[in-house]
Amino acid sequence: MRYSVLVHMTKMARTLQEAAAYIDTAPDGDPQCPALLANGVEMLAQLRAALEQHKTDQLSADPLTHLTAAEALWEEGGDALQGALEAFAQSLPEAVRYRVRAVFFTGLGSTWDAMESVYEFMRDDPRFDPVVVLIPVFRQVQRDGAVQQDTIYQDYLTPLGIPFYEYTQYHIEDDLPDLAFINQPYEGVVLQEHWPETIARYTRLVYLPYFPPFSIFSGSQEALCGLQVYRYAWKVIGASERHYKYYRRHAQNGGSNMLVTGVPKWDPTVQLQMQPAAPPLAWQPALQGKTVFLWNTFYDYSGSSIPYFGAVYQWFQAHPDCALIWRTHPMTDTVTKLYYPAEYYERLRRYIALTDEAPNMVFDREASYDAAFCCSVAQISDLSSMMFQYLLLDKPVLYIETSGRGKVEEEFIIDSCWMDRARSASDITNFLEEICEGQDRNRTLREMVRQRDIPLADGQCGVRVCNQLWQQMHEEDQMSMRDRS
Repeated sequence: MRYSVLVHMTKMARTLQEAAAYIDTAPDGDPQCPALLANGVEMLAQLRAALEQHKTDQLSADPLTHLTAAEALWEEGGDALQGALEAFAQSLPEAVRYRVRAVFFTGLGSTWDAMESVYEFMRDDPRFDPVVVLIPVFRQVQRDGAVQQDTIYQDYLTPLGIPFYEYTQYHIEDDLPDLAFINQPYEGVVLQEHWPETIARYTRLVYLPYFPPFSIFSGSQEALCGLQVYRYAWKVIGASERHYKYYRRHAQNGGSNMLVTGVPKWDPTVQLQMQPAAPPLAWQPALQGKTVFLWNTFYDYSGSSIPYFGAVYQWFQAHPDCALIWRTHPMTDTVTKLYYPAEYYERLRRYIALTDEAPNMVFDREASYDAAFCCSVAQISDLSSMMFQYLLLDKPVLYIETSGRGKVEEEFIIDSCWMDRARSASDITNFLEEICEGQDRNRTLREMVRQRDIPLADGQCGVRVCNQLWQQMHEEDQMSMRDRS
């Protein structure tokens, strides 16, 4: 039985109690009583039909016994009827097997990790019934009087063994799930039926951030507190108490819809410490026996470190004992193609081709960055959440201070003091040299920041999300809750 069906049946029983109490105290000839009596008979019949429909979900005969007693007493009224209705309502959560239907709307493969541990826990927990819907992500630009669009819609779920619905196969207005999860907060890159406002019309919406909040920029208030998802989400999953305090200060609702569990995006990275991801076989000739670095670049070409490609490429050609994995932001190709002159896109494609041809370089096309994380000893990166994910593996990071992300404020959610900094190509190559020499000056700072700023990054964020959502739903619906795990 769906959780929502159980809630509806319980509410019907409560409504019948209220009607019976009114009839018992109403004066003779009250014109509402005949209608209430007739409606009650109909509601009791509906409850019986629901029990019959879900007969296989009944763990005992108690609900049917109490309902039968209420039907026999309905015309008489009195305390015995009230008791039978109360006993029926109380017996439902205990005597009926039910599950919470949850739908996960997922787009880019690189953001699935924000949902992964929540889905996996629900998949294996009898309290939940999860389904996944793969949705397209796109960018549009108007150029020369015409709209140009580039869409990303790739099946990365099948290789993971995850069944899913195509977005054209799933209709939330028909399924009416008990919960819905999204990890993409921006309406402008998904279809309107996947906007927070649309989803929230049909169910409780939960936002699982696809990026863990870290530094505070001049525009962070809008991105972390002011988007529509924060207004329409039933629950927003928070990273830490520091995150919650910032959200409470700036969100329209005063932060009342945030659950502080730690973001599930951390869970897969924490698991890599115990179960490292193996590199794809195609990477091995370029990486085997070498000191491997990860280069992570921002999607906006001019605001990224991609213009340093020449210097980075030359350094690795001069150091054949080292190897590079280059991973771009998943929207880099689309944004460069749509928003930049053609020569920029041609340059990007040429850089990628040179990386593919180099004997000690790999262009990472994997949906997940797990392999790149495990293969590399250090990361050089434009500012992104991947830097802070990497912190969980206790490896050095060089922050390449490009102009793409705006002014960084003094306030932070996760401190960046543990990173080295680069403002030029020579800064980047100097860092590469230092790592090759075994230098790691920020190890103590990394440990301090991990313990102070991300204490909930313990691999159990998804478990806490599921358990707290279960509890919150039952409390709001005034449903008694028995541990069914």
